[in-house]
Amino acid sequence: MTGVDPAVDTGTMLLNFLPVLDAILVVAVSLRIFSRRSAHGTAVAWLLLVILLPGIGALMYLLIGERRLGRVWMQRALALRPQVLNWAERIPVASVASPSRLSSGGESVSRLAQTAVGLPLMSGHRLQLLADSESIMRAMIADIDAALSSVHMEFYIWSAGGFVDDLIAALVRAARRGVACSTLMDSLGSRPFFKSEDFHRLREAGVNVVEMLPVNPLRALFVRFDLRDHRKIAVIDRRIAYLGSMNIADPRFFKQDAGVGEWVDAMARIEGPAAWVLEAVSLSLTSLQTGGDFAPLPPPDLPPAGPGHVQIFPSGPQTSRVRIDALLLTAIYAARREIVLTTPYFVPGEALLTALRSAALRGIRVVLIVPEKIDSRLVRYASEAYHEDLLEVGVTILQFRDGLLHTKSMVVDDEFTVFGTVNLDFRSFELNFEVSLIAYDHEFSATTRALQRDYEARSHRLELAAWRARPRGRRLLENAVQMMSPLL
Repeated sequence: MTGVDPAVDTGTMLLNFLPVLDAILVVAVSLRIFSRRSAHGTAVAWLLLVILLPGIGALMYLLIGERRLGRVWMQRALALRPQVLNWAERIPVASVASPSRLSSGGESVSRLAQTAVGLPLMSGHRLQLLADSESIMRAMIADIDAALSSVHMEFYIWSAGGFVDDLIAALVRAARRGVACSTLMDSLGSRPFFKSEDFHRLREAGVNVVEMLPVNPLRALFVRFDLRDHRKIAVIDRRIAYLGSMNIADPRFFKQDAGVGEWVDAMARIEGPAAWVLEAVSLSLTSLQTGGDFAPLPPPDLPPAGPGHVQIFPSGPQTSRVRIDALLLTAIYAARREIVLTTPYFVPGEALLTALRSAALRGIRVVLIVPEKIDSRLVRYASEAYHEDLLEVGVTILQFRDGLLHTKSMVVDDEFTVFGTVNLDFRSFELNFEVSLIAYDHEFSATTRALQRDYEARSHRLELAAWRARPRGRRLLENAVQMMSPLL
């Protein structure tokens, strides 16, 4: 009688045990999901993935299912917050304004913003909206060439080529004449740039470069790798700042193989105390990354640059307090006449969707402008799943045809504007470091609204009847992807 091969017998036992191991893993990860008290949609999406994709779903959850900043980062964040709040409390009284000076809607937004992040309403600003990428870059280069003491930049993407080469040359010139130059570059967004000659030119010229949230396989075991620094900030001499949607990339060369056309962006140029507040906000993130002290210089003695009132609202995964989506909800519920939004990625979640529908139902004109084509097919499907819900209550949805509309803006009643780096999606609300400018300035709001009208003229309007007539298979695909949208 031939004996049984022990190796075969062991292999068979292991195969028989795999379903049991999978069941144990599914139960363990499911209990973990329940214990986290995640948003309902997020929890359901993860549960479906864990159950439908045995092993793979559980592994994905362990890697990216929670906002894991890592033990060191969280310790730094906990230690840093009281330092930042203490710094904010010492903002000179001359720069601070009372929210009671604003309209009732603006006042409610301002008070929530200050409670959430500790940064007050500030006066004495001159605001300029720049709506052309080349004009933005040329203005920024001119300010860098005129810099006397410092240039600080924080951008998600650096991509060499075109007019970016001129910006890099301006930074090199500034550093060589003794201007303190520093940059924060996201490790993932700027990954090709770190390998370029331009990166080494900056370093050799004395520009201090901080790589934010480094990406490597070992780090992914302890820190969620898709937590990113999505901010776009430039501060010159602590008196001029730029904030908005544009990365350090020339749209004539950037992602030309994506089939979406050139990216269309806008930036706000800010003169006034918000400039050194933005620099301090950025330096706090530098401290989180490097472990260095948070020690921004005292505010410069600046005369009022203009009449504008503004507030800075930083957000990120390091805090469990009020997030940027709460601010947007407050702004929407404060509207009395009109809300106009532009965003490249619209995956709003139930609370924001309900707020927009409620606004339309109470007679507010709600306009949503999104690009016709975006660089993520899955996000596009998820976004389109919400269209019918909005169209049926009278929300106007316009699809921009002249490239990938990347501007993130919201104008409420022509009275105040939320403008910055935040997309209307889960990633910006939960995972990315972002920053927004809240401008309580009629002139800036009017200028932003004029830009939105230009976008409207270059868009086509979705009609409810035509949208409902789309193929049933497409509808099913949209709904399926939308169920998983918290994971996108």
